Amino acid sequence: MSFLHKVATALLLASVSATAFAQAFPIKPVRIVIGFPAGGAIDLVGRIIAPKLSDALGQPVVVDNRPGANGALGLDAVLNP
Repeated sequence: MSFLHKVATALLLASVSATAFAQAFPIKPVRIVIGFPAGGAIDLVGRIIAPKLSDALGQPVVVDNRPGANGALGLDAVLNP
């Protein structure tokens, strides 16, 4: 096999395998975790962004407020779903 033939074969195999394993992302609802109480400026921004993000992704987007411990409870909610 020539070098050009090997390169063409590798490119063909790479393109076929990428389409075979492609999945829609995301496949489940998206959760925006806000580590501060509802009603604040950060919560307001999250609630404004959520519907637009939902339209763009085609999945529901849920705003989840986890106030307390200076944001540590929100971080824990992200790390341990």
